[in-house]
Amino acid sequence: MKTIKAVIFDLDGTLLDTEALSDTAVILGFGKALPTDVKERLGGRLPWELKKQILGLRGSEWVPIVRKYGEEHWGVAEGEAPSLGEFWDSWESNLNDLCPNVKACPGAHELVQLLAKSNIPMAIATSSRKAAVDIKRQKHDLMFQHMKEIVTGDDPNVKNGKPAPDIFIEAARRLGYDPSECIVFEDSLSGVQSGKAAGCVAVAVPDPRMSKSVFEPIADTVLDDLLTFDGTPWGLSCNMKEHLRN
Repeated sequence: MKTIKAVIFDLDGTLLDTEALSDTAVILGFGKALPTDVKERLGGRLPWELKKQILGLRGSEWVPIVRKYGEEHWGVAEGEAPSLGEFWDSWESNLNDLCPNVKACPGAHELVQLLAKSNIPMAIATSSRKAAVDIKRQKHDLMFQHMKEIVTGDDPNVKNGKPAPDIFIEAARRLGYDPSECIVFEDSLSGVQSGKAAGCVAVAVPDPRMSKSVFEPIADTVLDDLLTFDGTPWGLSCNMKEHLRN
């Protein structure tokens, strides 16, 4: 296997457990266009058939999918939902209100600390915009202080969102390594595809509602959570199970 010299993390759903909050923010983004009975039925969570289509995408890519779904399945009148830009801004504003108390995903803090002890350079590559990242990170300084670079979805050097390779190529460049020397952690299929297209080793940590079989043909390994990661096959002194036993 390749010897890995740097690590790049996705943020939402990989390091921080923002996905449930994001669902609520999407539903609120429809405003008055979404019937009240539908809001009550959803209970703040998006149906999986919709969620799996938008994981890892930038707002400019997922908003049209959500708006179309609302029209086809939730009785949203055509043209009544906010425009792409309005919806995206509303979603981000709603999410920002919800995110100051966002929790870390299982194993996130422990894995980052273990990699830091081994002096492994780390970066974040996220489809979220910088302003949103600044809010999400507020209570996670112990984790973010180890990130040498944070590349966001609105970075001018990221022309195309995931599954295009741009964001991971840029993160690797800023870390000073070839993408083939980097390992990527991702919870979304589009993110894993992005990492592999960039030439990185890709570790999938999917939403438990998504079948691992979807990731297995693409990812180098598929985990239940970050607590089970073993980096020794790639030359990383990082075996989480062993570390947690000690």
